[in-house]
Amino acid sequence: MGATATTATAATTATAATTIVKGAAVSDATRLVRARADAIAGGAVSRGSAISAWLPIIYGCDKTCTYCIVPYSRGPERSRPFDEILDEARVLAAAGYREVTLLGQNVNSYGHDLAPEPRFAHVRTARTVGRHQDREARPDLAELIRAIDGLRTADGAPAIPRLRFVTSHPWDLSDRLVEAMAACGSVCEALHLPVQSGSDAMLRRMGRQYTTDHYLERLGRIREAVPGIALSSDVIVGFCGETEAEYEATLRLLETVRFDQVFAAAYSERPGTPATRLADDVPAAEKRRRLVGLLAVQERIGHERNRAWLGRTTEVLVDTVVPPRAYDHDDEEAAGTAESRDAFAHLPAGIAHLAGRSRENKLVHLAGPPALVGRLVDVRVEHAGPYALRGVTT
Repeated sequence: MGATATTATAATTATAATTIVKGAAVSDATRLVRARADAIAGGAVSRGSAISAWLPIIYGCDKTCTYCIVPYSRGPERSRPFDEILDEARVLAAAGYREVTLLGQNVNSYGHDLAPEPRFAHVRTARTVGRHQDREARPDLAELIRAIDGLRTADGAPAIPRLRFVTSHPWDLSDRLVEAMAACGSVCEALHLPVQSGSDAMLRRMGRQYTTDHYLERLGRIREAVPGIALSSDVIVGFCGETEAEYEATLRLLETVRFDQVFAAAYSERPGTPATRLADDVPAAEKRRRLVGLLAVQERIGHERNRAWLGRTTEVLVDTVVPPRAYDHDDEEAAGTAESRDAFAHLPAGIAHLAGRSRENKLVHLAGPPALVGRLVDVRVEHAGPYALRGVTT
Protein backbone atom coordinates (compact mmCIF):
# COMPACT_ATOMS: atom_id res chain seq x y z
CA MET A 1 0.00 0.00 0.00
CA GLY A 2 1.10 3.55 -0.61
CA ALA A 3 1.34 6.18 2.09
CA THR A 4 -1.92 7.48 3.47
CA ALA A 5 -2.96 11.01 4.30
CA THR A 6 -2.23 12.36 7.76
CA THR A 7 -5.34 12.88 9.89
CA ALA A 8 -6.28 16.17 11.48
CA THR A 9 -5.16 15.10 14.97
CA ALA A 10 -1.57 15.87 15.86
CA ALA A 11 -1.19 12.54 17.70
CA THR A 12 -1.98 10.54 14.57
CA THR A 13 0.33 10.06 11.60
CA ALA A 14 0.31 7.62 8.70
CA THR A 15 2.95 5.20 7.48
CA ALA A 16 3.06 2.92 4.46
CA ALA A 17 1.08 0.08 6.04
CA THR A 18 -0.17 1.22 9.42
CA THR A 19 -1.32 4.25 11.34
CA ILE A 20 0.45 5.43 14.49
CA VAL A 21 -1.91 6.56 17.27
CA LYS A 22 -0.10 8.04 20.26
CA GLY A 23 3.01 6.06 19.39
CA ALA A 24 1.27 2.71 18.86
CA ALA A 25 0.92 1.04 15.45
CA VAL A 26 -2.68 0.25 14.54
CA SER A 27 -4.56 -0.88 11.46
CA ASP A 28 -5.08 1.72 8.77
CA ALA A 29 -8.72 2.32 7.85
CA THR A 30 -7.56 3.82 4.56
CA ARG A 31 -6.65 0.31 3.44
CA LEU A 32 -10.27 -0.75 4.02
CA VAL A 33 -11.52 2.06 1.77
CA ARG A 34 -9.13 0.96 -0.98
CA ALA A 35 -9.99 -2.71 -0.49
CA ARG A 36 -13.67 -1.90 -0.97
CA ALA A 37 -12.95 -0.01 -4.17
CA ASP A 38 -10.84 -2.90 -5.46
CA ALA A 39 -13.54 -5.45 -4.59
CA ILE A 40 -16.20 -3.44 -6.41
CA ALA A 41 -14.00 -2.94 -9.45
CA GLY A 42 -13.26 -6.67 -9.55
CA GLY A 43 -16.86 -7.74 -9.00
CA ALA A 44 -15.80 -9.49 -5.80
CA VAL A 45 -18.28 -8.01 -3.30
CA SER A 46 -20.04 -10.89 -1.54
CA ARG A 47 -23.62 -10.35 -0.36
CA GLY A 48 -25.57 -12.81 1.73
CA SER A 49 -28.99 -11.58 0.65
CA ALA A 50 -30.68 -10.57 -2.57
CA ILE A 51 -33.14 -8.40 -0.61
CA SER A 52 -31.16 -6.35 1.89
CA ALA A 53 -27.60 -5.07 1.49
CA TRP A 54 -24.97 -3.48 3.70
CA LEU A 55 -23.24 -0.48 2.15
CA PRO A 56 -20.10 0.61 4.08
CA ILE A 57 -19.50 4.36 3.89
CA ILE A 58 -16.86 4.98 6.59
CA TYR A 59 -14.25 2.83 8.31
CA GLY A 60 -12.39 3.26 11.59
CA CYS A 61 -13.15 5.46 14.58
CA ASP A 62 -11.91 8.79 15.96
CA LYS A 63 -13.91 8.68 19.20
CA THR A 64 -12.57 8.51 22.73
CA CYS A 65 -14.47 5.66 24.42
CA THR A 66 -12.10 4.25 27.03
CA TYR A 67 -13.53 0.71 26.85
CA CYS A 68 -13.32 0.31 23.05
CA ILE A 69 -10.55 -1.26 20.96
CA VAL A 70 -11.91 -0.17 17.56
CA PRO A 71 -9.78 3.00 17.19
CA TYR A 72 -6.71 0.78 17.66
CA SER A 73 -7.86 -2.20 15.60
CA ARG A 74 -9.33 -0.18 12.70
CA GLY A 75 -7.47 3.10 12.92
CA PRO A 76 -8.81 6.64 12.39
CA GLU A 77 -11.99 7.34 10.46
CA ARG A 78 -11.75 7.17 6.68
CA SER A 79 -14.76 8.04 4.54
CA ARG A 80 -15.35 6.55 1.12
CA PRO A 81 -15.70 9.06 -1.72
CA PHE A 82 -19.23 10.44 -2.06
CA ASP A 83 -19.66 9.53 -5.74
CA GLU A 84 -18.25 6.03 -5.21
CA ILE A 85 -20.92 5.32 -2.59
CA LEU A 86 -23.66 6.78 -4.79
CA ASP A 87 -22.52 4.62 -7.71
CA GLU A 88 -22.64 1.50 -5.54
CA ALA A 89 -26.15 2.48 -4.41
CA ARG A 90 -27.20 2.72 -8.06
CA VAL A 91 -25.82 -0.77 -8.69
CA LEU A 92 -27.77 -2.13 -5.71
CA ALA A 93 -30.96 -0.46 -6.94
CA ALA A 94 -30.50 -1.89 -10.45
CA ALA A 95 -29.96 -5.34 -8.90
CA GLY A 96 -33.34 -5.13 -7.19
CA TYR A 97 -32.32 -4.65 -3.57
CA ARG A 98 -35.27 -3.46 -1.53
CA GLU A 99 -33.36 -2.26 1.51
CA VAL A 100 -29.88 -0.79 1.98
CA THR A 101 -28.18 -0.06 5.28
CA LEU A 102 -25.36 2.49 5.30
CA LEU A 103 -22.69 1.13 7.58
CA GLY A 104 -19.92 2.55 9.74
CA GLN A 105 -18.55 2.31 13.25
CA ASN A 106 -19.75 5.92 13.58
CA VAL A 107 -21.78 6.33 10.43
CA ASN A 108 -22.92 9.88 11.08
CA SER A 109 -19.29 11.04 11.19
CA TYR A 110 -19.24 10.45 7.43
CA GLY A 111 -17.41 12.95 5.25
CA HIS A 112 -15.45 15.07 7.72
CA ASP A 113 -12.12 13.75 6.41
CA LEU A 114 -12.93 14.30 2.73
CA ALA A 115 -11.70 17.34 0.83
CA PRO A 116 -14.05 20.35 0.64
CA GLU A 117 -15.78 20.87 -2.72
CA PRO A 118 -17.74 23.80 -4.14
CA ARG A 119 -20.81 21.58 -4.74
CA PHE A 120 -21.06 21.06 -0.96
CA ALA A 121 -20.65 24.74 -0.06
CA HIS A 122 -24.09 24.71 1.58
CA VAL A 123 -23.02 22.06 4.11
CA ARG A 124 -22.27 23.68 7.46
CA THR A 125 -22.49 21.23 10.33
CA ALA A 126 -20.90 22.10 13.67
CA ARG A 127 -20.65 19.72 16.61
CA THR A 128 -22.04 20.97 19.91
CA VAL A 129 -20.31 18.23 21.94
CA GLY A 130 -17.05 16.33 21.56
CA ARG A 131 -14.04 17.57 19.64
CA HIS A 132 -14.41 20.43 17.18
CA GLN A 133 -14.54 19.37 13.57
CA ASP A 134 -14.36 21.42 10.38
CA ARG A 135 -17.29 20.23 8.27
CA GLU A 136 -17.68 23.20 5.92
CA ALA A 137 -18.17 22.31 2.25
CA ARG A 138 -17.68 18.61 2.92
CA PRO A 139 -20.39 16.01 2.32
CA ASP A 140 -22.09 14.66 5.45
CA LEU A 141 -24.50 11.79 6.08
CA ALA A 142 -27.47 14.09 5.52
CA GLU A 143 -26.18 14.97 2.05
CA LEU A 144 -25.57 11.31 1.27
CA ILE A 145 -28.99 10.02 2.27
CA ARG A 146 -30.67 12.83 0.35
CA ALA A 147 -28.69 11.80 -2.73
CA ILE A 148 -29.55 8.12 -2.36
CA ASP A 149 -33.20 8.95 -1.66
CA GLY A 150 -33.10 11.00 -4.85
CA LEU A 151 -32.38 7.91 -6.97
CA ARG A 152 -35.72 7.21 -8.67
CA THR A 153 -37.32 4.63 -10.90
CA ALA A 154 -39.04 5.53 -14.17
CA ASP A 155 -42.34 6.03 -12.33
CA GLY A 156 -40.76 8.36 -9.77
CA ALA A 157 -40.63 5.92 -6.84
CA PRO A 158 -37.47 5.59 -4.72
CA ALA A 159 -35.09 3.23 -6.50
CA ILE A 160 -34.22 1.81 -3.06
CA PRO A 161 -37.50 1.67 -1.11
CA ARG A 162 -35.87 1.43 2.31
CA LEU A 163 -32.74 3.17 3.56
CA ARG A 164 -31.22 2.69 7.03
CA PHE A 165 -27.93 3.59 8.70
CA VAL A 166 -25.95 2.27 11.68
CA THR A 167 -24.26 2.97 14.03
CA SER A 168 -24.76 6.60 15.05
CA HIS A 169 -22.99 8.58 17.77
CA PRO A 170 -24.60 11.35 19.85
CA TRP A 171 -21.76 13.74 18.86
CA ASP A 172 -22.88 13.76 15.25
CA LEU A 173 -26.69 13.54 15.29
CA SER A 174 -26.94 16.97 13.70
CA ASP A 175 -30.03 18.99 12.89
CA ARG A 176 -29.14 18.56 9.21
CA LEU A 177 -29.32 14.79 9.62
CA VAL A 178 -32.60 14.97 11.53
CA GLU A 179 -34.09 17.17 8.81
CA ALA A 180 -32.92 14.79 6.09
CA MET A 181 -34.46 11.80 7.89
CA ALA A 182 -37.76 13.63 8.10
CA ALA A 183 -37.66 14.76 4.45
CA CYS A 184 -36.56 11.53 2.73
CA GLY A 185 -39.35 9.04 2.22
CA SER A 186 -37.04 6.07 1.81
CA VAL A 187 -35.37 6.58 5.20
CA CYS A 188 -36.91 4.17 7.69
CA GLU A 189 -38.41 5.41 10.93
CA ALA A 190 -35.80 3.78 13.15
CA LEU A 191 -32.64 5.06 14.83
CA HIS A 192 -29.97 3.21 16.79
CA LEU A 193 -28.18 5.67 19.08
CA PRO A 194 -25.95 4.11 21.75
CA VAL A 195 -26.08 5.83 25.14
CA GLN A 196 -24.04 3.31 27.22
CA SER A 197 -25.03 4.79 30.61
CA GLY A 198 -27.57 7.08 32.24
CA SER A 199 -25.00 8.58 34.60
CA ASP A 200 -22.99 11.65 33.58
CA ALA A 201 -20.13 10.61 35.86
CA MET A 202 -20.04 7.20 34.22
CA LEU A 203 -20.16 8.75 30.74
CA ARG A 204 -17.10 10.82 31.65
CA ARG A 205 -15.22 7.70 32.77
CA MET A 206 -16.25 6.02 29.54
CA GLY A 207 -14.88 8.95 27.52
CA ARG A 208 -18.21 9.54 25.80
CA GLN A 209 -17.99 13.37 26.05
CA TYR A 210 -21.70 14.12 26.17
CA THR A 211 -24.23 14.34 28.97
CA THR A 212 -27.56 12.63 29.42
CA ASP A 213 -29.21 16.04 28.93
CA HIS A 214 -27.58 16.34 25.50
CA TYR A 215 -28.61 12.80 24.61
CA LEU A 216 -32.22 13.40 25.66
CA GLU A 217 -32.32 16.71 23.77
CA ARG A 218 -31.25 14.94 20.57
CA LEU A 219 -33.88 12.23 21.04
CA GLY A 220 -36.54 14.89 21.63
CA ARG A 221 -35.50 16.59 18.39
CA ILE A 222 -35.69 13.41 16.33
CA ARG A 223 -39.03 12.35 17.86
CA GLU A 224 -40.47 15.76 17.03
CA ALA A 225 -39.24 15.60 13.44
CA VAL A 226 -40.07 11.92 12.81
CA PRO A 227 -43.22 11.02 14.77
CA GLY A 228 -43.43 7.34 15.67
CA ILE A 229 -39.72 6.69 15.17
CA ALA A 230 -38.48 3.53 16.90
CA LEU A 231 -35.38 4.00 19.03
CA SER A 232 -32.80 1.44 20.06
CA SER A 233 -29.58 1.77 22.03
CA ASP A 234 -26.54 0.07 23.55
CA VAL A 235 -25.86 -0.05 27.29
CA ILE A 236 -22.90 -1.29 29.33
CA VAL A 237 -23.39 -2.22 32.98
CA GLY A 238 -20.65 -2.82 35.52
CA PHE A 239 -18.08 -0.52 33.95
CA CYS A 240 -15.13 0.50 36.13
CA GLY A 241 -16.31 2.14 39.35
CA GLU A 242 -20.04 1.90 38.57
CA THR A 243 -21.98 2.47 41.78
CA GLU A 244 -25.48 1.26 42.49
CA ALA A 245 -26.69 4.85 42.11
CA GLU A 246 -25.09 5.12 38.66
CA TYR A 247 -26.66 1.82 37.62
CA GLU A 248 -30.06 3.02 38.83
CA ALA A 249 -29.57 6.22 36.81
CA THR A 250 -29.32 4.01 33.71
CA LEU A 251 -32.56 2.25 34.64
CA ARG A 252 -34.26 5.64 35.04
CA LEU A 253 -32.99 6.66 31.60
CA LEU A 254 -34.59 3.54 30.09
CA GLU A 255 -37.88 4.42 31.77
CA THR A 256 -37.64 8.01 30.53
CA VAL A 257 -36.75 7.25 26.92
CA ARG A 258 -38.73 4.00 26.54
CA PHE A 259 -36.54 2.46 23.87
CA ASP A 260 -38.04 -0.11 21.55
CA GLN A 261 -34.94 -2.26 21.94
CA VAL A 262 -31.74 -2.20 23.98
CA PHE A 263 -28.58 -4.22 23.40
CA ALA A 264 -26.94 -4.58 26.80
CA ALA A 265 -23.70 -6.15 27.99
CA ALA A 266 -21.70 -6.48 31.19
CA TYR A 267 -18.34 -4.76 30.96
CA SER A 268 -15.31 -6.91 30.23
CA GLU A 269 -11.82 -5.53 29.92
CA ARG A 270 -10.22 -5.28 26.48
CA PRO A 271 -6.40 -5.33 26.51
CA GLY A 272 -4.92 -2.20 24.96
CA THR A 273 -7.84 0.09 25.80
CA PRO A 274 -7.50 3.13 28.10
CA ALA A 275 -9.94 1.53 30.55
CA THR A 276 -7.27 -1.00 31.52
CA ARG A 277 -5.77 1.81 33.58
CA LEU A 278 -8.97 1.89 35.65
CA ALA A 279 -9.91 -0.67 38.28
CA ASP A 280 -12.35 -3.29 36.98
CA ASP A 281 -13.85 -3.33 40.46
CA VAL A 282 -17.48 -4.42 39.99
CA PRO A 283 -17.65 -8.12 40.94
CA ALA A 284 -18.74 -10.52 38.21
CA ALA A 285 -21.80 -11.63 40.17
CA GLU A 286 -22.86 -8.00 40.60
CA LYS A 287 -22.40 -7.35 36.88
CA ARG A 288 -24.67 -10.30 36.13
CA ARG A 289 -27.30 -9.07 38.59
CA ARG A 290 -27.31 -5.62 37.05
CA LEU A 291 -27.47 -6.99 33.52
CA VAL A 292 -30.37 -9.31 34.33
CA GLY A 293 -32.19 -6.48 36.09
CA LEU A 294 -31.73 -4.06 33.21
CA LEU A 295 -32.86 -6.61 30.63
CA ALA A 296 -35.99 -7.30 32.69
CA VAL A 297 -36.84 -3.60 32.77
CA GLN A 298 -36.29 -3.27 29.03
CA GLU A 299 -38.29 -6.44 28.26
CA ARG A 300 -41.29 -4.90 30.03
CA ILE A 301 -40.84 -1.59 28.19
CA GLY A 302 -40.37 -3.34 24.85
CA HIS A 303 -43.51 -5.38 25.41
CA GLU A 304 -45.50 -2.25 26.24
CA ARG A 305 -44.15 -0.52 23.13
CA ASN A 306 -45.04 -3.50 20.96
CA ARG A 307 -48.57 -3.81 22.38
CA ALA A 308 -49.25 -0.31 21.04
CA TRP A 309 -49.11 -1.92 17.56
CA LEU A 310 -52.07 -4.24 18.18
CA GLY A 311 -54.77 -3.64 15.57
CA ARG A 312 -52.52 -1.41 13.47
CA THR A 313 -51.26 -2.15 9.96
CA THR A 314 -47.55 -1.99 9.18
CA GLU A 315 -45.51 -2.43 6.03
CA VAL A 316 -43.26 -5.50 6.25
CA LEU A 317 -40.35 -6.43 4.00
CA VAL A 318 -40.60 -10.22 4.03
CA ASP A 319 -37.12 -11.74 4.04
CA THR A 320 -37.36 -15.20 5.61
CA VAL A 321 -39.17 -18.51 5.40
CA VAL A 322 -38.93 -19.73 9.00
CA PRO A 323 -37.98 -23.44 8.91
CA PRO A 324 -40.17 -25.84 10.93
CA ARG A 325 -37.18 -27.00 12.96
CA ALA A 326 -37.04 -23.54 14.53
CA TYR A 327 -40.12 -24.59 16.54
CA ASP A 328 -37.88 -26.77 18.68
CA HIS A 329 -36.45 -23.84 20.63
CA ASP A 330 -37.77 -20.87 22.49
CA ASP A 331 -36.11 -18.00 20.65
CA GLU A 332 -38.92 -15.59 19.76
CA GLU A 333 -36.74 -13.81 17.22
CA ALA A 334 -36.41 -17.12 15.35
CA ALA A 335 -39.87 -18.60 15.65
CA GLY A 336 -41.98 -16.53 18.03
CA THR A 337 -43.43 -17.41 21.43
CA ALA A 338 -45.11 -20.77 22.09
CA GLU A 339 -48.41 -19.09 21.21
CA SER A 340 -46.94 -17.83 17.93
CA ARG A 341 -45.50 -21.23 17.09
CA ASP A 342 -48.92 -22.78 17.60
CA ALA A 343 -50.33 -20.24 15.16
CA PHE A 344 -48.06 -21.62 12.42
CA ALA A 345 -48.22 -25.29 13.39
CA HIS A 346 -50.87 -26.42 10.89
CA LEU A 347 -50.67 -24.31 7.76
CA PRO A 348 -52.34 -25.38 4.51
CA ALA A 349 -50.28 -26.52 1.54
CA GLY A 350 -48.43 -23.70 -0.15
CA ILE A 351 -48.49 -21.47 2.94
CA ALA A 352 -45.39 -20.99 5.08
CA HIS A 353 -44.34 -19.30 8.28
CA LEU A 354 -42.69 -16.08 7.12
CA ALA A 355 -40.90 -13.26 8.89
CA GLY A 356 -39.67 -9.80 8.03
CA ARG A 357 -39.09 -6.30 9.34
CA SER A 358 -41.32 -3.25 9.52
CA ARG A 359 -39.95 0.17 8.66
CA GLU A 360 -39.53 0.65 12.41
CA ASN A 361 -37.29 -2.45 12.42
CA LYS A 362 -39.85 -4.54 14.28
CA LEU A 363 -39.60 -8.28 13.67
CA VAL A 364 -42.97 -9.43 12.30
CA HIS A 365 -44.15 -13.03 11.86
CA LEU A 366 -46.90 -13.88 9.36
CA ALA A 367 -48.24 -16.72 7.23
CA GLY A 368 -48.21 -16.61 3.45
CA PRO A 369 -46.85 -18.15 0.27
CA PRO A 370 -43.04 -18.28 0.02
CA ALA A 371 -43.35 -16.07 -3.08
CA LEU A 372 -43.85 -13.12 -0.69
CA VAL A 373 -40.16 -13.23 0.23
CA GLY A 374 -38.58 -10.05 -1.10
CA ARG A 375 -41.87 -8.20 -1.27
CA LEU A 376 -43.30 -5.34 0.78
CA VAL A 377 -46.65 -6.39 2.25
CA ASP A 378 -49.12 -4.77 4.62
CA VAL A 379 -49.66 -6.74 7.82
CA ARG A 380 -52.31 -6.15 10.47
CA VAL A 381 -50.82 -6.85 13.89
CA GLU A 382 -52.80 -9.35 15.99
CA HIS A 383 -50.24 -10.38 18.61
CA ALA A 384 -47.40 -8.52 20.34
CA GLY A 385 -44.58 -10.03 22.37
CA PRO A 386 -41.56 -8.32 23.95
CA TYR A 387 -39.37 -8.92 20.89
CA ALA A 388 -41.65 -9.48 17.91
CA LEU A 389 -45.09 -8.95 16.41
CA ARG A 390 -47.42 -11.37 14.64
CA GLY A 391 -50.09 -10.52 12.11
CA VAL A 392 -51.98 -11.30 8.92
CA THR A 393 -51.63 -9.79 5.47
CA THR A 394 -54.34 -7.32 4.49
